[in-house]
Amino acid sequence: MKVKDAVLQAAKHLGIYDSVEGYLERNVGSGKADAERLVDCFNTVENELAFDYLPLYMEDEMQSQTGQIYFSELSESAVRILGVEDEWGNSIPFRLFPAYLKTQPGKVRVKFTYTPKRKDVDGESDFTLNVSERLISYGMAAEYCVNRGMFTEAAVWDKKYKDGIVAACSGQKGKRLRSRRWV
Repeated sequence: MKVKDAVLQAAKHLGIYDSVEGYLERNVGSGKADAERLVDCFNTVENELAFDYLPLYMEDEMQSQTGQIYFSELSESAVRILGVEDEWGNSIPFRLFPAYLKTQPGKVRVKFTYTPKRKDVDGESDFTLNVSERLISYGMAAEYCVNRGMFTEAAVWDKKYKDGIVAACSGQKGKRLRSRRWV
């Protein structure tokens, strides 16, 4: 899914489609601030989904003479290391340190979850399955409303967003949606 499509979908929900679409498609109108705010909301929602509800998985093959694999060498920003395998696919032990993981020397495969990088309006979402443009647009609308101080509207969009997360997680065993407490 393209970030631009999610931004336009959220703009429709919020009733600001004409100004945002005018800015994004023709670079005219007063929708620049709203478009930028919605892109920020997209990044927030995508990060929240990946971190809390629907993790993004990655495997990297790495080579190390000492067995130390620095997290900065991984292709994405790791959130949680799920396992390490040798070159034949056998699980091997590892230990985590603040900047690296330590395992046996040689060629290994590191399995981990990651958080997506920030995107601009021309970017693509890291989600390909289980997460629709509509789900992300609901979260974006809720985030936008909270940022603008429109708390009643935010609660409506947040409910739709959370219901969408429950539906997306329904195929995964053991996933439960944590309730959000409003203070």
